[in-house]
Amino acid sequence: MAIRAIMYGLGRVNRLATRLLLEKGVHVVAAVTRPGPKVGCDLGEVAEIGRTLDVVVTDDPEIGLSVTADIVMVGVHDDFERMTNIFRHCLSKGLNVLSVGAHHSYPWRMAREWTRELDSLAKANGVTISASGNQDLFMINLPAMMSGVCHRIEAITHRSLSNVNNFGAEVAHVAHVGLTREEFDTAAKQPRPSVYTTFWENLAAALNFEVLDVRQADEAITASEPRFCHSLDREIEAGRVIGTRTSLNVETDTGPVMQGHYDLQVCEQGEEEFKAWEITGEPELNLRLKGLDSGFLTTSQYVNRIAHVIDAAPGYVTLEQLPKLVYQPKVGG
Repeated sequence: MAIRAIMYGLGRVNRLATRLLLEKGVHVVAAVTRPGPKVGCDLGEVAEIGRTLDVVVTDDPEIGLSVTADIVMVGVHDDFERMTNIFRHCLSKGLNVLSVGAHHSYPWRMAREWTRELDSLAKANGVTISASGNQDLFMINLPAMMSGVCHRIEAITHRSLSNVNNFGAEVAHVAHVGLTREEFDTAAKQPRPSVYTTFWENLAAALNFEVLDVRQADEAITASEPRFCHSLDREIEAGRVIGTRTSLNVETDTGPVMQGHYDLQVCEQGEEEFKAWEITGEPELNLRLKGLDSGFLTTSQYVNRIAHVIDAAPGYVTLEQLPKLVYQPKVGG
């Protein structure tokens, strides 16, 4: 039988995911979003797929989650603070949960008590909660597989450039787009972990390393000329923040130095996204992927994970515990 999915949140990722799910043979049976102009519309219209789906978008989670389904595709917020109640509601309905939020990939160290609670709730209801997205291959499984050819590792380094315009407003806000330098300095002082922190913790878990500490530094990226931010549908004036450069140093119990350097910004036309991995040791490895569309790749990996999450053991299951991510001509069924 075909998998039945509920869309929770209708930002850019879940609107695209709606099309991909339908093309993979998944039945999308309900859609929940925040109050606003999408409420009351047909999901096919909101997702711009060229036909109606007879699925009316609601802003009442109780209505949306009461439909018989196998999984809820959650694309709302990255942080746990605003998401825990949503996750509780989904799991208490006996629904598997797959989130695209960055902080949800490996929250055992950063949000231990919430994760334990959700793990227990999922097990009590016989369902699974997990998270996928752009981090699945590019930030966790790819470097883990690269490490398999190494005899000795001294350092693992990641560098990337991602275009805010390939995502929705949530990512633009995470990157502090549109703030003045003074506003950025105030925001950067807030003790909020980077969206990249859990990626490294998930990679460490895949390599059987224990993370002892993560040190983070954020730097504002500005432009001398205005840039249009499609994610916010506004022009960012010259001198204001167009993104954030984040550097992470991850200390583990094993010795290898683990570092990440990330530029998340409103890119110029023609500026190319990339992701690069370097492993220093024996042997030396360098891999650079370019010409990426992070928004699409986030969504395609998220969709290809559905069957793995449904089939996984109940509880909070992180990416290193799931099967190898491969192409799925059909999802389930």
